[in-house]
Amino acid sequence: MNKDLTTKKKGFFRGENSTVLLIFVGFVAAVVVLQLIASGGGEYPAMISPANLTNIVMQVAAIGIMAMGMTLIMISGGIDLSVGMLTSFVVLFIAKSFRDWSFPLAAAIIVAILLAVLFETGMGFVISRLGVEPFIITLGGQIAFRGIALLIVNSQEISMSGALDGLKNTVVPGLKDPTSGLNLNIPPYIFIFIAIVIVIWWVLKYTKYGRRIYAVGANPQAAYLAGINVKNVQLSTYSLNGLLVGIGAVCLLARVNTAIITTGANLEIDVIAAVVVGGVAMSGGKGNAWGVFIGALLMGAIANGMNILRLQAEWQFVAKGLIIIAAVSAGALTDKIQARRQVRQQNIASGRQDAQEPRSGQGE
Repeated sequence: MNKDLTTKKKGFFRGENSTVLLIFVGFVAAVVVLQLIASGGGEYPAMISPANLTNIVMQVAAIGIMAMGMTLIMISGGIDLSVGMLTSFVVLFIAKSFRDWSFPLAAAIIVAILLAVLFETGMGFVISRLGVEPFIITLGGQIAFRGIALLIVNSQEISMSGALDGLKNTVVPGLKDPTSGLNLNIPPYIFIFIAIVIVIWWVLKYTKYGRRIYAVGANPQAAYLAGINVKNVQLSTYSLNGLLVGIGAVCLLARVNTAIITTGANLEIDVIAAVVVGGVAMSGGKGNAWGVFIGALLMGAIANGMNILRLQAEWQFVAKGLIIIAAVSAGALTDKIQARRQVRQQNIASGRQDAQEPRSGQGE
């Protein structure tokens, strides 16, 4: 098991990362070529302009933060379908408590994040202690969070009136895109996103806790026999996911400035898609933070590229679906090729060993 884990952690350009990175670069290149053809080569491709690339990161920052929490859960062998409606609950609770219940903004944010952690911990407790399928429990959580959010605001939307502009405004005033002359907006939540990716990468790669998450996802029975508290590891991933969903929801609220029940609608699809495209196995025990980071950027680039090409929204769903299928299929194909290569190398090594044994016997 340890050898397996070591094999999975061989730097950035390993199988799953290389696959999703290649698809990401290929998609961006395809959009750039189409733009050049459409403009006759007379305009700088908007897809790769600094302003647009920054815009893609801004659009995926909240989803990417939540995808880091989903990465922990899915590597440990679970899944969470409730993150979308939990996001709606968090943004509505913050807006309602700040605008109508006279909470200080910081207190509203802290309480909302703590509630997200509490809800996720409750689901994690049921899943880890009772052995119930995560799919069913988190689906129930999704429905319950939607109901709670609707009760809080009576299906109304609440404007934050710029209260979170500190997270939205650029940290480098006056910075311009040299290709278009547009102002470059680099909000603080981009750095929050990148910092969280680095932290999750470090936890998974260098800590004992990270190795235990991989072990539980790969084989919970073997992990238990190795002395790992499987239940607590599973529970902790849901608690951490609640924390990251809360942080991601705050960043999303800062970007859209309005809390409404549809804020998190279907968000779990994009989050899970980013994680799966990023190379995390649905069965658990495999994946890494950088692959998911690229997966999140890819999902944002698809929507952004389709808008640049002025294609209908329906085609965005088609493109997203096909790219998800392609990425997962390519990842599975890469795994099979690597597995066959390892078997071939083992057979060659065992053949050499068999050939050397008679010689050593003759020498005696």
